[in-house]
Amino acid sequence: MLSDTKAPGDCRISIAADGTWYYNGLPIVNRTIYLFFNQHLEADGAGGYCLRINGEICPVSVQDTPFLVVDVWPEREAGSGREAFVIRLNDETCEPLDPATLFIRPDNAPCCRVKQGRFPARFSRPAYYRLADHVQEHPDGRFSILLNGTHYYL
Repeated sequence: MLSDTKAPGDCRISIAADGTWYYNGLPIVNRTIYLFFNQHLEADGAGGYCLRINGEICPVSVQDTPFLVVDVWPEREAGSGREAFVIRLNDETCEPLDPATLFIRPDNAPCCRVKQGRFPARFSRPAYYRLADHVQEHPDGRFSILLNGTHYYL
């Protein structure tokens, strides 16, 4: 790891577009380390990312988005009966999808915000296809997802 006084070149961690983490060009295959790093990832305040562990900081180069949505499914909320979507991320966590954060990038990649809105996440192709089953096309050419009477436009 890097302390605040070391040069950024001392720590070479990156995340590839498919969500694979690398250290000095080698994939991080140890599941425990992979999950630990995901838990300690932070936005650096300058549009990038870093790991912050026990006061040490290491910049992380992210090729696309730091998280990948690998699955999505509709669910009814207990008690209220309201419809919602749940997403599973590449860090093995699940959370409710905030449909207000859905957007399609100029390269047509579907994305949303995750981790209480702190990070962008791109949908994997299989997850996007599951979500697309719930997309409606409108006569004006726009697309939306209808949840609990509200259209969330993409």
